[in-house]
Amino acid sequence: MDSGGIDDPPSHRAAKALGLAVLLAALRWAYLEHPWPVHGDEMSFVSALGFPAQYPVHHPGYPLWVAMGTALNALGFSPYASYQAWSVAASVLLPVLCYLALRRSVRDSLAWWTALALGVCPLLWFVGTTALNYAAGCTLGWVIIVLCHQSMAEHRARPLLAAALVMAIGLCLRVDLLLTVGPVIAFAVWRGRAVGGFKALLILAGGVILLTVATAAVYGRADVRLPAPHLRHTVDVVLNTSVFRLGPVDGLARNAVKLGINIGWHMGAAALLLPLAVMYNGRGAKRDTRILLLLWWMPTAAFLLLIHMTEPGHMLPLLPPAYCLIALWLNDRFRPEAADRWMRAIVFVSVIQFVAYPWSASSTGFKRILDAKIGYVSGEGLRHIDRRAEIHAPGDFWQTPLHRKEPPTNQDNEKSKQEEADGR
Repeated sequence: MDSGGIDDPPSHRAAKALGLAVLLAALRWAYLEHPWPVHGDEMSFVSALGFPAQYPVHHPGYPLWVAMGTALNALGFSPYASYQAWSVAASVLLPVLCYLALRRSVRDSLAWWTALALGVCPLLWFVGTTALNYAAGCTLGWVIIVLCHQSMAEHRARPLLAAALVMAIGLCLRVDLLLTVGPVIAFAVWRGRAVGGFKALLILAGGVILLTVATAAVYGRADVRLPAPHLRHTVDVVLNTSVFRLGPVDGLARNAVKLGINIGWHMGAAALLLPLAVMYNGRGAKRDTRILLLLWWMPTAAFLLLIHMTEPGHMLPLLPPAYCLIALWLNDRFRPEAADRWMRAIVFVSVIQFVAYPWSASSTGFKRILDAKIGYVSGEGLRHIDRRAEIHAPGDFWQTPLHRKEPPTNQDNEKSKQEEADGR
């Protein structure tokens, strides 16, 4: 693509956004046929179709996601495709929205290549073909970020109120939006002082009430397959892999290793530039943009490092702000052609990694550990995801007291499928 710019005609922007969407949709299409469940939660989601009858999904239940799947199922989609279609749409929409927003801060061509790099990163490519709701939740997070940025830039309350409304509804899709983008809304409220701040907080409180009522409704039915969740149980699940429960070695050090490996795998060549981009102060008006991106990135990174490090999908909120921070750094520090070359190289490495990585259930030595823990987030791993169990066992590369306990019973697993993921 040529350099383009902020002053491109709307028709050019629309054409580039459409081209990006078509390209990413085609890449997703090539991997839609794969074994499932990719993760146990997928089986729960599919079993919950017909919402809210016989609700089998672990707390907090993700009632909006189940309702979305039920809606497409009623239109004739197969049970798995009823969720998969939403994931494909979200994993395509997220990079497109990234392009349209980022081009306000960097050159058009760099914004486009950055959006493509996000779209082809292995994790978004992987979850974008599944029945998991990570891509949908991250897309809502991006919408909230953009609305908060608009509110701060224009000193208007309406975008902030819209962000609060999206968050309030989105909590029923993924409650961790409170962690991933809640600090951004709080910062926008603080910066705007009285400009819609109180109303935004009221809307968020309404969202929490909505989630509470929806959760109570689905778990309070006589035909629900899981017992009503208790706060103590939820806290135990979250803290099982934390530094507070397992200490500085089995908790902090183990989580740090897993976090670093995940960032390196999912971001590929971009991971080499991320530390430089995070440390860069930025220029002028872009500093507010950087602050918002860091407020999106840092709470999630801190939570994964200190508290709870399980499935790769939990890493997804780290990726959009990371790629955008890299784009801001490249835009300011390199000539246009050089910046574009860097981002094109990142795209190339990610595509080759996802498409050509030789995942195998017959791996041995270090490659077995790599394939079992993170290498399955690839095209070949996705197509043979049903064989991952042959080489994976919780805690097989770093034993902790959690893994030395008695294995949970089938009844325990039924009560909380999330507990199963805590040892990954």
